[in-house]
Amino acid sequence: MNLNGGGNQSTDDETEPESVAHSDEFTKDFLKSPEEVEEGFYLFESMTKGFTLLFPKDAYVEKGTYERNGNGFEAVSFLEESVEANTSIYYSFTYENSTRSSDLELNLHLLSNNANYEGEFEKFTHNENTYYYAEKGPKGNETKTYWYYVYIHSNNQEKGTSFIGRIACKDSSKECNLDSPDLEDKMMRVIKSIDFVQG
Repeated sequence: MNLNGGGNQSTDDETEPESVAHSDEFTKDFLKSPEEVEEGFYLFESMTKGFTLLFPKDAYVEKGTYERNGNGFEAVSFLEESVEANTSIYYSFTYENSTRSSDLELNLHLLSNNANYEGEFEKFTHNENTYYYAEKGPKGNETKTYWYYVYIHSNNQEKGTSFIGRIACKDSSKECNLDSPDLEDKMMRVIKSIDFVQG
């Protein structure tokens, strides 16, 4: 996209993809390459260099909520919205590289408190990680929103991350189709893509 109103574009401008992620300067700092590693996804690398994951090309990192403490703690949230479909997908990871990450009871308690969730978690393994997973949908006349709560722990290192995700209508006063399997599939692809970097 030419934002200069004419004139010659540099080679970098010509080859840079036209996506929400690459249009946001803060988000670009987390992306390993302008090339998609899977259709619709870039490779995201945390500032702590502690983990990578698949990052939707039409999402952006929320700069105002980003936190980091050395290489032992990082909180990053990103949002993907579609005006056309009237959908909003929110992803929030809180990463720790410490012995505390192995305290399962503590971390599930903290996640449940932060999410105001009182249910059980399903345990499963994927790649080199163990997942404790829960989801919650709307009840009765509640606004139609789907929530995902996950604690992910490395099987090989003292690293872990809590995750809270949300799928909702971008504009709650208008209709949207949140039952599309594509929305949950995208959420799960991001959750299952997390890879804790060795070291």
